Amino acid sequence: MVKVADIVSKLLERTGQEKIAWRPTVSEDTFAATIGDWSVFISRPRHIATPEINLRVHDRVGQLLEEFYIGADAVPTYGQLQELHSKAKHNALGIDRQLEGLLAELERV
Repeated sequence: MVKVADIVSKLLERTGQEKIAWRPTVSEDTFAATIGDWSVFISRPRHIATPEINLRVHDRVGQLLEEFYIGADAVPTYGQLQELHSKAKHNALGIDRQLEGLLAELERV
């Protein structure tokens, strides 16, 4: 049986290597990536009282295969998911490029 920690670890590794292209979705703080025949979604729900990160895996026709809710008490997986969410967000929204543009503009002001 595959462990969620193994999937998270590999997603984090490949995202850090810029081998996964994350994209924004219509839901704030939810990002998606297509990997072969699967789609992966990572989100940080804001409407709940306890911090958690949600990871969903869908097949090629959109059928939900698995959904993981990882709370802050799930060490080290939660920390890895926080890092993955941050990297997915930066990748999907081009945050580093945007911040570099802001810094360049501040230099000109």
